[in-house]
Amino acid sequence: MYLVHARLRTAPPQDLPDDLREAARAGLRPGDRIEHLAVHPQPPGHFTLGFYVVADSLEAAEERAESVCLRLLGVRALPAAQLLDVGVPLMPAYWSQSRAG
Repeated sequence: MYLVHARLRTAPPQDLPDDLREAARAGLRPGDRIEHLAVHPQPPGHFTLGFYVVADSLEAAEERAESVCLRLLGVRALPAAQLLDVGVPLMPAYWSQSRAG
């Protein structure tokens, strides 16, 4: 399982609906293999979707998250937005070093 973040920007900048997580989850399909979806609002007009994706590889997880985002945008389960990037978040070096300890 991989944690994949998708960063989006609304066009034009707008407040996010309170039910964004529920609306996005309603658009998921069993074949998406998304175990969990979180919404992280950011400065006006930006938000991040956090997907826990079941996949055989990092590349497959990122591709699936991107495909799901584009589908959710297409069926208007998300506000009108531009997908900025999709990828696995990197852990800060200090976190990795403290865990190796």
